[in-house]
Amino acid sequence: MKKTLLIMAALLSLSACQSSGLYLANVTNDPDSFRVKKQVAYGKNPWQKLDIYWPKTRSEKAPIKVFYYGGSWVKGSKEEYAFVANRFVQHGYIVVIPDYVKYPQAKYPAFVEDAAEVTRWLDQNAESIGGDRQQIHLVGHSAGAHIGAMLIADERFLAKYDLSPQFYRSFVGISGPYSFTPGTERYRKIFGPEENDHLMQADRFIDGDEPPMLLLHGNLDILVNDSNMEKLAEAVKQKGGTVSTVYYSGLGHLSIIGSFSDSFPFGSAVERDMLIFMQNKKEP
Repeated sequence: MKKTLLIMAALLSLSACQSSGLYLANVTNDPDSFRVKKQVAYGKNPWQKLDIYWPKTRSEKAPIKVFYYGGSWVKGSKEEYAFVANRFVQHGYIVVIPDYVKYPQAKYPAFVEDAAEVTRWLDQNAESIGGDRQQIHLVGHSAGAHIGAMLIADERFLAKYDLSPQFYRSFVGISGPYSFTPGTERYRKIFGPEENDHLMQADRFIDGDEPPMLLLHGNLDILVNDSNMEKLAEAVKQKGGTVSTVYYSGLGHLSIIGSFSDSFPFGSAVERDMLIFMQNKKEP
């Protein structure tokens, strides 16, 4: 009965209040399943911190999953997404969740520049944290998916550190606004005037040399149009790159990420497809 009530409350929270939903998503985390080191600096600015999660028992050279959360580039924190780390450490992954600067403290492309600094940090520290440099996977949800897509599509961000998008073994984008046009004053303040739109649309930078991509979207998503996924996928295909797309029936913008928590009865299809893809077993 208690579990049923928790699930009902969580479902309501996901549709009414993102912060409450994320709180409940973390309720069922098992602290005995992982070790964590918090507030690791990846840069000099006060917000440039990341949390690292390890499986309780791990082997050397574990694969690394780097996760960027969403929040419309204005909100969110790494602590709210421990449930994502909890899910993947169970499969032997080291999970890295960074914070990044938000508007109004900064505007685009500062968010992606932070992600480039995280990549530089990983380049220098992947082995010291027990990770496999050849198995570093980039994952993002919503605004975090946009950040990840721009990081690997526009090579200039990583070139600053003498790195390339191929540093990452794969990219998984969940409900990302990869190709949207800022149509409201709110987003114009974040991304600038109309003549700058092409600078923040990932599909315009694709050259086919990006790491393999898996793009995921829920058919009930009313916040991000699925045309974003289709445009990015088509651009990759036209350039001869590798991309797979998956639609999920019954999942929305928040419930697709909530599916990683045991608090929500959304099944494990998203987790399953990501693991298959990142482990190179076959395309979902």
